[in-house]
Amino acid sequence: MTLSFFLLLTAILLLFQMGLLLYLVIRKRNRQRLEEEVESQYSHLTEPFASYMMDSSDARFLYAVKSIPHQQIVLERLLNGYVAFTKGGSASPLVQRLSEEFLTENYTCVLSQRNWARRVNTLHYIEDFHMRSLAPILRERLKQAGTLDVETQQLIRTLASLNEDVVIEELNRFSNAPVRLFVDVFHRLNKTNAEKHVKTALEGENETIKHAAFTYIAYSGAMTFLPQVEKELASPQVETRIQALKTIFRLEYLSEPDLLAPFFDSPFWTERMFAARIAGIMQFSRYKKSLSTLLGDSVWWVRYSAAEAYTHFSDGDVILAHLSENHPDRYGRDMAAQWQTFRPGGAR
Repeated sequence: MTLSFFLLLTAILLLFQMGLLLYLVIRKRNRQRLEEEVESQYSHLTEPFASYMMDSSDARFLYAVKSIPHQQIVLERLLNGYVAFTKGGSASPLVQRLSEEFLTENYTCVLSQRNWARRVNTLHYIEDFHMRSLAPILRERLKQAGTLDVETQQLIRTLASLNEDVVIEELNRFSNAPVRLFVDVFHRLNKTNAEKHVKTALEGENETIKHAAFTYIAYSGAMTFLPQVEKELASPQVETRIQALKTIFRLEYLSEPDLLAPFFDSPFWTERMFAARIAGIMQFSRYKKSLSTLLGDSVWWVRYSAAEAYTHFSDGDVILAHLSENHPDRYGRDMAAQWQTFRPGGAR
């Protein structure tokens, strides 16, 4: 190879690098110009938007938003800010009206594109703005979904936020559907639909959705389901019994304290732990002796929960002081000593 060939190759590479650099500079300038234009239009529309959201008869914003070139980006920023910083903003009929009038067509196009990131972002926007106009399209996409990937999960959450309870039936198609996703769906549906499906879940055999129902009951405080939860304490499934105990602990109520008795002698340490926690937080004095036994349990978490349970009783500090000196198990004595200085409340 001659020297001229290497010089030519070097010149070509140099021109290529310069061309690439020029392209990146132009791209950056265009992006910066776009951001400046969007920021200018956003600032210009902030006051009319705020006025419109307080009084929808003030039509200045509607006229202005129709004339700007970056309508979608600016409107998304305005609506996003309103939803994020205004109490109940996501339920505002004006947010829904604006998004459906100006964004429905664009979002419909995006949902049919191959750009995965844009589709998922659009699903988030649809959920935040409660765009019911797109529910039929989303339902059809969910029926066609073959795998429970990230996009399908967000599709399910979005439809649930639109109170489309068909998502429960569709979600049941996927054998790998996690408890967390069912819980998300329950919380996004309105109370009537959520409780209808929780009732069905508790009566069914699907353990995954049943455990999700327990979580929903625990965090929503749905005491009407307490009899069904207590019934599951006799379930042959260990995990179901544990979820029922966890729900009762969260609700801080048990209609019949005797239902707790078998769990103090359970071969499963998690059940013993929750038995101790429930006895303490509900201040079931009849189980003080059982708590003393659990204070010498072989599992640290059980001993910890038993000692903590005593702190809920009015005489808990006295009992812990006695056990710290006289408990037959040295680990039990140590745990009692650690907790005897804590006394958050009195007995009831």
